[in-house]
Amino acid sequence: MSVQPRHADGVVWSERMTLGGGQVPRPGSVHGDYPLKAASLRASGPGMAWLRAWWRAPPQPTSRSNAVFLRDVRQAQAFWHGLNEVQRQQQLQSLRRRLGSEGFTPALSASSYGLIADVVKGCLGFQLHDVQLLAAWWMLGQRLVEMATGEGKTLTVLLTAATGALAGIPVHVLTANDYLARRDAQQLEPVYAALGLRVAFVTSASLAHERKQAYQADVVHVTAKEVAFDHLRDRSARTVGDAASIVLRGLCMAVVDEADSILIDEACTPLILARAADLKAADQRYRLALYLARQLKQDQDFVRGDALQVRLTDAGQLRLVQLSEKLQGAWRWRRYRHEQVSCALQALHAFQKDVHYLVRDDAIHIIDDTTGRLAVGRAWSRGLHQMIAIKEGVRPQPENETLTQTSYQAFFPRYLRLAGLSGTLQEDRAELLRVYGLPTCKAPLRTPSRRDDRGTVVLSSVTQKWQTVVSHAQQEAAKGRPVLIGTDTVADSEAVSLALAAAGLVHQILNARQDEARGEAEQAVIAGAGQAACITVATHMAGRGTDVHLSDDAMANGGLHVINTNLNRSRRTDRQLMGRCARQGMPGSCETVLSWDDACWRELACGGWLRWAVIWARAGFGGASFARWICDRTQEAARHRGSRRRWAMLQSDIQMARQLAMAGREDWT
Repeated sequence: MSVQPRHADGVVWSERMTLGGGQVPRPGSVHGDYPLKAASLRASGPGMAWLRAWWRAPPQPTSRSNAVFLRDVRQAQAFWHGLNEVQRQQQLQSLRRRLGSEGFTPALSASSYGLIADVVKGCLGFQLHDVQLLAAWWMLGQRLVEMATGEGKTLTVLLTAATGALAGIPVHVLTANDYLARRDAQQLEPVYAALGLRVAFVTSASLAHERKQAYQADVVHVTAKEVAFDHLRDRSARTVGDAASIVLRGLCMAVVDEADSILIDEACTPLILARAADLKAADQRYRLALYLARQLKQDQDFVRGDALQVRLTDAGQLRLVQLSEKLQGAWRWRRYRHEQVSCALQALHAFQKDVHYLVRDDAIHIIDDTTGRLAVGRAWSRGLHQMIAIKEGVRPQPENETLTQTSYQAFFPRYLRLAGLSGTLQEDRAELLRVYGLPTCKAPLRTPSRRDDRGTVVLSSVTQKWQTVVSHAQQEAAKGRPVLIGTDTVADSEAVSLALAAAGLVHQILNARQDEARGEAEQAVIAGAGQAACITVATHMAGRGTDVHLSDDAMANGGLHVINTNLNRSRRTDRQLMGRCARQGMPGSCETVLSWDDACWRELACGGWLRWAVIWARAGFGGASFARWICDRTQEAARHRGSRRRWAMLQSDIQMARQLAMAGREDWT
């Protein structure tokens, strides 16, 4: 790869890549001193988009190129280790100049990785493994890498980010939450310092001047939400000519940890920069909409659909006309009336306390359905958040007026260089290539897996399910093994806790009530989860980014046993939970225990032949193998529905951008 020319700050303006034997042009674009890629205004079908992305994507690395690269890295590591401090600094400055002018050629990348490997060994005492070196090199060539949990993703990201920073490119390392952003930046600071680089972190608590200072560092650890909103604020500041308020140096290079969570699961999450509007008039509207919604009957006037949607029936529409015939103003408009009442029906019947939100400190807090954590600072739009607050007897917050907005699937393609890794990517590799232009590689395991997968069992009732979960947890704990029970919601985690307590089993619980604001409690639970005979009940918070360290006794007794109690929308979520056990060649086992009364069947197998298949299986047709087959098909159907929904939203965003461009309001970003 060659990168030229560069801005005075070392920002890449245009680039060409030569990794893995091929040469693929990767043009960048800039807007003044704020580099980023131009937004795509081309709408197309998914098949054509995938073909175009496949044609432009970096080639897959070959076995021979991988072997040569590893050999060169080890030679470079020995070379750097033999230098004295003066010689090292001279060679380091030469390497930085060459990376900035010649780009990430295999030889220069190997030299950089050899240097970083030597520094990591000196500062942290770790010898980087071949798997980490290869995964980092693949990411440097703008790829996504599936790397199993426990294989050392943090140091793999370090290799890619530090090499990019040595070339003079401002790098954003995107982590799952504020705690990890702070922890990784602080733990890796000695390594970056030894390379002559500055590292910083940004969290939700960071003030504007702290953010601006942090983004001047060579590498910044930050969550995706924070950097996206900083970009939106920059966009608004640029629009009004307030250059002093701009905090970012552009969207130059990003390395995304847990890439599938951000690029797939949260791809359509609306990121809205807003300001508070008048509450008094809106409050009357919310309460009136709720009053009308309470007059409607479920299955007669409205029906619930997939993805928390509520639809008025023909009878419901007629009933609503009757109820609102004496109302004035906007309530006389059919579309307005339907939108407000449908939103109120969602608040009353679709969104549930301790499942989708928590009531705490006289406020409504959203529970992120991907991470299981509280989505601090996030609010539902269209008055939904305020209606839920009224339903729960909480004082509603002022409604927000949108200033500007984006989504992750519109934001991340704007980076000049983008890469990432996760433990689960293969299921959605086609969509990742189609939307982001990033091919996926799978890193091999460093040591063979010893995980014992005991399969899936589906029981007839929820009561039977919890009894089985408690029985299996008791059996494994009696052997001296730690047990992790994964649930979907806060309510389910507390239901399991009650069942365990009734059986006299001592346990600990981890859910959104122990979020980042109560980080000490969360860390105490995680620290104890690997102790012999310890039973831990947790939501998705115990999935991504959670490292359960096993004690010697727990390891000797067979390692961690994981019990999954929910059929998640994606197989990737199941794999993330199962990945807590049997890491790095350690022993461990996992199983899935479900029931036909679980809410997941109503949400995921909500129509067509799948609904009938669930009815037949519930009646005993087909046995255990048929039940497991239905689980697989249900998750596959949910994945396809989600992919189609995300693609439709992306095409809608592109059409809107084209209309704004034709109207002379093209987004400067």
